[in-house]
Amino acid sequence: MQDNIEENDLAVSSQEKNIVMTETELHELLGGLQEEIHADIKQTILHSEKFSGPVPHPDHMKQYKLIDKSLPLRFTKMAEDNLSHRQSMEKLTTVGELFMGFLGWLTPTGISFYSIYTASELIQDGKSIEALISLVAALATLGGAFYMKQKVDNQ
Repeated sequence: MQDNIEENDLAVSSQEKNIVMTETELHELLGGLQEEIHADIKQTILHSEKFSGPVPHPDHMKQYKLIDKSLPLRFTKMAEDNLSHRQSMEKLTTVGELFMGFLGWLTPTGISFYSIYTASELIQDGKSIEALISLVAALATLGGAFYMKQKVDNQ
């Protein structure tokens, strides 16, 4: 068993290679690698450019102008029209949300007032059970509207 361990140790140590370098050679090797790494990083940084927006990059606009002189103006007009359209859609959405909110308040309130009116007519006609049902329905409608409004506001 001991002989097997020594043979395995010999096999491992025979595969290892020792590289002997002087301190100067090591510094030259690492310095060369460091210069290559910095050169790559500097080159990447120098060629990095970011541009975003609805209008193409100014260099691209110059190239488009070589194709057709009206293209840059048309691109700018298209971006302005798009912005105007988005603003009008946002305004329309806001007005629609306000209207739907008002309608959401008006509908249960109107139903409740109509139910109360109906209950008073039924009481005058001597139909007290039907009047009670109408009043309960009116209160349930108002209570449901209040509950839903609180639920939406808490979300």
